[in-house]
Amino acid sequence: MNRSLIKVVVGDVLPSIAVYYALRVLGASEYVALPAAAATGVVRAAYVGIRERKLDGFAAFMGLIFGLGLALAFVTGDERFLLAVKSATTGSIAVVLAATCMARRPAAYGIAKRFGAEDAATAARWDRLYEADARFRRVYVVMTLTWAGALLAESAIRIPLIYLLPVDVMAGLSSVLLIGTLVLLAAWSAWYGRRGEQAAAAQHQAS
Repeated sequence: MNRSLIKVVVGDVLPSIAVYYALRVLGASEYVALPAAAATGVVRAAYVGIRERKLDGFAAFMGLIFGLGLALAFVTGDERFLLAVKSATTGSIAVVLAATCMARRPAAYGIAKRFGAEDAATAARWDRLYEADARFRRVYVVMTLTWAGALLAESAIRIPLIYLLPVDVMAGLSSVLLIGTLVLLAAWSAWYGRRGEQAAAAQHQAS
């Protein structure tokens, strides 16, 4: 796991889990602890946006997931339904990711630049390859569709577990499933993207 992804996990995900279980240890109900955890995620996403003066895509993604849970906390008293919202949101994000394949640059390209480009020079080299090489562009279409499929599968697996396992177990496991999926996708994407960059670079050197 690279440093950028570790920073995301530590900064954007773990605080919400910690708040939930801390409140449960202190005797708070699930209906109090879950919205408090959601509020922590929303505050974190807002803080990142204000501090960096720009919208951070991943922080916004996590903020959306937590924010929907927070909003629904005032509509329903069903704790399991609040957890299921994460699956619905993740599934919706997967659909959006797949839809970006019809755009000029699919979503995986921007994600890969954030987590994979070591410096501005690397990002600039990728931009040149992306504009010049159709095979390099295809790498990120495949990568985006793979991300969309994996997130859809993760959301589908999570929903039955929410209703089969205790809420306290799923409050943590739900985030662990999402983190695990993202880590595996990041590792595969790093390998697949590197292979695509090397193939494109070799093609240009030969031509």
